[in-house]
Amino acid sequence: MDIRDKVFAATGKVKADTIFFGGLLINVNTKEMLYRDIAVKEGYIVGIGDVSSLKGDETEMIDVTGKHLCPGLMDGHVHFESSMVTLSQFAVPALAHGTTSVVIDPHEIANVLGRGGIELVLDEAATLPLNAFVAVSSCVPATSFETAGASIDVDDIVSLIANENVVGLGEMMDYPGVVFCDETKLSMIRTALKERLVVDGHCPALSREQLFGYMCAGISTDHESIEYEEALEKLRLGMKLMIREGSAAKALDKFLPRLIGDGVSLENVFFVTDDKHPSDLLKGYMDVIVRRAIELGLSPLDAISMCTINAAKHYRVDHIVGSLSMGRKADIIVLEDLEKFIIDSVYASGRPVESFVPSYEYPDTVFNTVKFDAVTATDLQIMSDADKDHRVRVIKVVPDLIVTENETFVLHSDRHGILMPDVENDVLSVAVIERHGKNGNIGTGFIKGMGLRNGAIGQSIGHDSHNVVVTGVDHSDMALCANTIRSMNGGICVVSNGKVVEQLELPFAGLLSTLPAEEVEKKLTDLHKAVKEIGCALPAPFITHSFIALPVIPSLRLTDMGLFDVDKFSLVSPIDEVME
Repeated sequence: MDIRDKVFAATGKVKADTIFFGGLLINVNTKEMLYRDIAVKEGYIVGIGDVSSLKGDETEMIDVTGKHLCPGLMDGHVHFESSMVTLSQFAVPALAHGTTSVVIDPHEIANVLGRGGIELVLDEAATLPLNAFVAVSSCVPATSFETAGASIDVDDIVSLIANENVVGLGEMMDYPGVVFCDETKLSMIRTALKERLVVDGHCPALSREQLFGYMCAGISTDHESIEYEEALEKLRLGMKLMIREGSAAKALDKFLPRLIGDGVSLENVFFVTDDKHPSDLLKGYMDVIVRRAIELGLSPLDAISMCTINAAKHYRVDHIVGSLSMGRKADIIVLEDLEKFIIDSVYASGRPVESFVPSYEYPDTVFNTVKFDAVTATDLQIMSDADKDHRVRVIKVVPDLIVTENETFVLHSDRHGILMPDVENDVLSVAVIERHGKNGNIGTGFIKGMGLRNGAIGQSIGHDSHNVVVTGVDHSDMALCANTIRSMNGGICVVSNGKVVEQLELPFAGLLSTLPAEEVEKKLTDLHKAVKEIGCALPAPFITHSFIALPVIPSLRLTDMGLFDVDKFSLVSPIDEVME
């Protein structure tokens, strides 16, 4: 809508399309609740208060008497790909639960499809009632210790940031590169800052001089704090704190009560999910976080502000979204109950969200990205001296966290020299298979905490380069799992006793389904049931499994190049010692 048209509508020269009347407006600008009517023209707010002069013969009048009018909610940082559905399909449940704006870092797609993948996301975003702002992926690949399907360089960023929906540079995961002044990373940051865009951070456990250097590069947020004291120190130093409450990692209950209790200003704090599993997305989105924040002692006004205007101001889009203000988009949640944050209805750009039907068509190139040769059990085994005890390094996963622990365990090799899993002690085999058709690498190691008693699980979602990750009790079952994923052109698979028992096709970049979230969730429910039947008790097994290959989060990871010690930032052997 042109500025001239907005002015004409606001001054009554043309009449409003819609007027919401009788409601109590939640004003996040002044932290007040005021009885105000809202006039809307072509999706924008053009009148607040006495808007009788803006009413025409064809103006639709919506009675919201006795209800609260809340700004549409905003997720300040999410990789929508974690929902396993396309952005259009993601928008449907997001909008239904009152989330009308998201800031997406599409680095999952970027790691597979590169700049073309981000351009596709931007093109699709422009067709949606969901405001999908983009932070251009900065670390593709995240490190040089894995094989990605593509890369993003400074020239790509220069091209991409010209798009009006780009609001920043995505999370700078390569914090060693920043601290040690890698010129490529610094050039990316300079490019974003020159255009007055924000640069998001990713710096778990970083402190003192390294944190000082990281922040002096111009990085202004973090969502990876592990402990409260770490988060508070970053706030005190001038970072914006993203409180993450996603499907894989949760910090709300840990951080918010202490922030409230310590009397810390929440002006520079906002809520994010980072990753949102389809089952969680269907139950609720940012509304769930607002509801929980209120339960933890935050006032509804503050909780709503942390999920609207705070994030919008950080990304400098508060002139578009984040509040019910003049000239902003008419993204309105009608609340039945403020204290319990019960949603009556949702409007995006003044239109009811249920009117949106996904229809975007994708190019064939996104459906042909799994290119590894068929594997055998032998390809996934670790060999050493026959009939010997070996002290091995083991990746220990932690429920509800994406950090891992670095442990050692003694395993015995059989007469052929194959190091076998120890099922009784939950030490299993794990492999990461390069799937982009570049080198055929296979990294192998051991993992603890998955709990499988037989069979194997595998997936082509393996952060961040999205190679195929398989874990199992039996190497033959692991191979069957991997080869099934290959035949599906991407997806998730559960194998038990030599048979595929459940699978989910994810043909879009090996990451997403084009089906509605409800259908994907039904298949995931079957997969969760199957993985539970073979022994896994993790609350989010496939999300946890997907982070095994992420070499920028402590402590021990596995990539297609081998076992990676994040603390040492180097590859290490899975065998620590051959014992006499």
